[in-house]
Amino acid sequence: MADTYRIAIVGSGPAGLSAAAHAAKLGLSHVLLEKTDHLSDTIFKYQKGKHVMATPSQLVLRSDVDFDAGKREKILGIWDEQAAAAGINVRLKSEVKAITGQKGDFTILLADKAEIKAEAIILAIGTQGNPNLLRCPGAEGSGVTVQYQLDDPGEYVDEHITVVGSGDAGIENALGLAQDIAQGNIVTILNRSADFSRAKSANVKLLMQARDEGRINVMTDTAPNRIEAGHLVLDTRDGEA
Repeated sequence: MADTYRIAIVGSGPAGLSAAAHAAKLGLSHVLLEKTDHLSDTIFKYQKGKHVMATPSQLVLRSDVDFDAGKREKILGIWDEQAAAAGINVRLKSEVKAITGQKGDFTILLADKAEIKAEAIILAIGTQGNPNLLRCPGAEGSGVTVQYQLDDPGEYVDEHITVVGSGDAGIENALGLAQDIAQGNIVTILNRSADFSRAKSANVKLLMQARDEGRINVMTDTAPNRIEAGHLVLDTRDGEA
């Protein structure tokens, strides 16, 4: 027999946690479904020691769960503690495979064949697992390693690394890779435009500081053209480089 709830929340990132915390506070029957064995998989997969920022700091309908800026490990620890303290009904290892029904009578089929019944469903799944791919000739099979996730910057030593993309994730990855000069990494970050409009001002400030200190090469008005054996060919404002 399927478990039945007033509200089912799919995804345990900040949005899902906030919704579940509100449900718990209001005494509503609810379940927070997470496909992995831990909360907030997106942030869990951030690089070790990464500084996580919450923007905006004030948000209407945000719950009492803390969403302040801090190191990845500290943030995740706080969320685990506060989810338990708030009485949030968390169901881990519960990947959603299908949703059927209509408002007031939904059925959620999980990967383990279990079924969840809910009057309402909140989808808070984010975009983890769908990175922007490097779309240029040679991105595959050129002998150059192309990666879409950075787990531990400390694993890279004496590497020539080019970070493509200068949003917050790109900047934070570049800063992590260039943080310890003793690792000997040569880190370059590419930005298609002249400014960094997609990134938080605090991140841009840290990037410019790292550039001025000689820890990161910042290239603006630049985009990848193609990857050839052993090197990356770029399109720049002045032509090919």
